[in-house]
Amino acid sequence: MRLLPDAANEDITDKGRVAYTVENDLYIGSPGESQAIRVTSDGTDGIVNGGSTVHRNEYGIEKGTFWSPSGEKLAFYRMDESMVTPYQLEDINSKPSTFKKIRYPMAGGASHHVQVGVFDVRTRKTLFLNTGEPLDQYLTNIAWGPDEKHLYIVHLDRATTKARLVEYDLTTGNATRTVLEESSERYVEPLVPMRFLKRDANQFIWTSDRDGWTHLYLYDLRTGLVRQLTTGNWCVKNIVGFDAKESGVIVEGTAVGEGFTGAGGIETQLYRVELNNGRSTMLTKTKGTHHGVLNSAGTSLLDLWSSLEVPGRVEMLDARTGQGLKTLLDSKDPLVGVQHGKVELLTLPGENGDMLHARLVKPSNFDSRQRYPVIVYVYNGPHVQLVTNSFLGGASLWMLEAAERGYLVFTVDGHGSQNRGRDFEQTVHRRLGEVEVKDQLHGVDYLKSLPYVDGDRMGIHGWSYGGFMTISLMLKAPDVFKVGVAGGPVMDWGLYEIMYGERYMDTPQENPDGYAAAQLTDKCDSLKGELLIIHGLQDNVVLPEHSYTFLKDCITKGQQVEFFTYPGHEHNVRGKDRLHLMTKVLDRLDRTLKPGT
Repeated sequence: MRLLPDAANEDITDKGRVAYTVENDLYIGSPGESQAIRVTSDGTDGIVNGGSTVHRNEYGIEKGTFWSPSGEKLAFYRMDESMVTPYQLEDINSKPSTFKKIRYPMAGGASHHVQVGVFDVRTRKTLFLNTGEPLDQYLTNIAWGPDEKHLYIVHLDRATTKARLVEYDLTTGNATRTVLEESSERYVEPLVPMRFLKRDANQFIWTSDRDGWTHLYLYDLRTGLVRQLTTGNWCVKNIVGFDAKESGVIVEGTAVGEGFTGAGGIETQLYRVELNNGRSTMLTKTKGTHHGVLNSAGTSLLDLWSSLEVPGRVEMLDARTGQGLKTLLDSKDPLVGVQHGKVELLTLPGENGDMLHARLVKPSNFDSRQRYPVIVYVYNGPHVQLVTNSFLGGASLWMLEAAERGYLVFTVDGHGSQNRGRDFEQTVHRRLGEVEVKDQLHGVDYLKSLPYVDGDRMGIHGWSYGGFMTISLMLKAPDVFKVGVAGGPVMDWGLYEIMYGERYMDTPQENPDGYAAAQLTDKCDSLKGELLIIHGLQDNVVLPEHSYTFLKDCITKGQQVEFFTYPGHEHNVRGKDRLHLMTKVLDRLDRTLKPGT
């Protein structure tokens, strides 16, 4: 029998070999071969081979298999989560309903154990690396050495305060040395594997926020750090590629330099960085959000970008100078002919004296002499940025629809959000939901200063971390919002998973006060406004137990709230049911805020 791959977990080589997981075992398919190679045979409940959710997709992990440069060897994760407490999610597609068992490691509890195996396609043998203890450490950012004799793994301790880049000998499976180490009193967050140079197989690029901003560092396996390549109060967001001689690296980064003062994280530009001296050249100079694609020769660069004024444009640039060579696509506004309002980007003062980026959507018939109700859309958690100088400023189409119903739709990226530097994000450490709430209330103060804002008719909506923020604001600032709609909300960080929760909050045992302050499941008596909670019945990220526990507190204390569930959906509502969701959200806000009255 030829087994077909799970497309979500497959990994394909240049030779057409594909690695994939079926029923927790790893297989390799090759062109012209009718029978797949079975790499593992121990996959079962609690044992997963080649899976991408090995550390729940945290710390830069996006897949569970890693082909060597030649495609003849395959490194893969083997996860043993048998020690993790099972959790049952109900599926109503059968009669009677059935339950899907998942393993969900909650903060402070038992975590899974991970190994890294290396399978040789020629010999059909697997070598498991001796990664040592503690068994619940995180193994991340796997990279192959150019000679395929070594594999490199970042060891991150469960406390996430120390990371070690370790080299492994693929003859013995033993560690040969620690290449570099990084540590922090709060947390370190390795997200990008080392990237070797072709011109010198001993040199590689390392990405780190060790100086407070995400930058590139050139290392040599023989001598250690060669130089820091990029510096300054901006973040390198992505390595696009190298030129043909590897004299320069092209990167995407937040905007710096003349003309971009104050833009900070809302701008993304393309830069060329010289490896010999770290000198940087801004290749794109038009304000907006730019993404690059480099040709195989490293000479020409596709610049795909948009801004508030430009719906979308693709230009070919000289990869060395940034000189424009040709415009390949100049997109028409897809909303031409659709009545919609204006999107504005703003800056306003936040907590600790920092300036915050914000976005305001106004209706097409906006009249400054009127007073409008407001919908605040919030996320404000790590690794997310909502406000950008891109088409519509990062706003979703439902926000334009809401504006046409007569609302102002407002969003602010407060402390904890992405692309503002390490300290701006890590301010939230151990105290989730505190400085972020203050930032959102600074946004409310700004709104109330506007003559056309009706400060007595304000609503708030958010999902996931945004759901946590929605209910936090409803409870901690109960006189501000008349109505809130919270989707998939975290209600108790003690019920959330280890890899995310312990990074930002430490364990419940280490930080009981922080967990108690952030917990929402025992604070419903503070609620004054109207609240609708929405949760996917099969949410495997923020478990339904979060909302159920809060509802139980509401019942015990006689507090009335509304609840709606989406059977068959996990952490968010996708596909055609998304229309149902956003209709429900906006209709619920309408019932309380009633635009035009």
